[in-house]
Amino acid sequence: MIIPGYLDGYEPPIQRSPLVDGSDLMSHAMFWPAFLATVGGAASAPDAFGVDPADLEPIVDAFLAPDRWSVFSLPLSGHCRLHVVMRNHEDDGGVDYVLDPGTGDVSIPLAAMEGHFRGPAFAWPEVVVAARQPDPDHTSAERLLLLVPACADSSRPNTAVDLISEALTTLGARSGVRQLSKELLASPRYWGPCRWTHVDDVLVGLGPATYRRHGGDLSPEQLRLVAAALQAGDIGIDR
Repeated sequence: MIIPGYLDGYEPPIQRSPLVDGSDLMSHAMFWPAFLATVGGAASAPDAFGVDPADLEPIVDAFLAPDRWSVFSLPLSGHCRLHVVMRNHEDDGGVDYVLDPGTGDVSIPLAAMEGHFRGPAFAWPEVVVAARQPDPDHTSAERLLLLVPACADSSRPNTAVDLISEALTTLGARSGVRQLSKELLASPRYWGPCRWTHVDDVLVGLGPATYRRHGGDLSPEQLRLVAAALQAGDIGIDR
């Protein structure tokens, strides 16, 4: 599997790509409680799905395999694809959200969930709209829950909990669903609340750790491309 430019910069260089399509893992019965507990940082995920945390060990081990970095991918607007990468490099592990523009240009970093975290990647309205984009392989509920861990928005509506609860129930959660929804929205381990606004008609984050900050790591063209791929459009971020 290739994500343009993603593996560049490692020393020594990575000679053989460890990136593998994670689609098969997503069909595993334990995928969602494992993903939401690890990537989402939600301790209540196993209970919500009625599973013993010990039963998650095989799939968590797969998430952490050093020679196979699972990638969960979503098509977005245009030719773009959003990749969630389980980065299992020795002494440099984490979870990356990156956007492949689909043009052959290098991928655009959106979030890095690790000790030296970067993010958030998305405002809440972007997650809602991106979750509803056409996808032959994933439901809107699956898309929503893949995106939520990299979202933080201090202006999100109260209905955000309801929408996540509905997605969780669709995918098999049965108890403590609202509690799990609130945990997923809290982003306790990483960036915390983040405000979003428009600068030069482009949606940007005001948090100091976000890649999508005006005048930060990404060029104005990249900021525009990300916003267009997520199709936030005129949803009204400044509520």
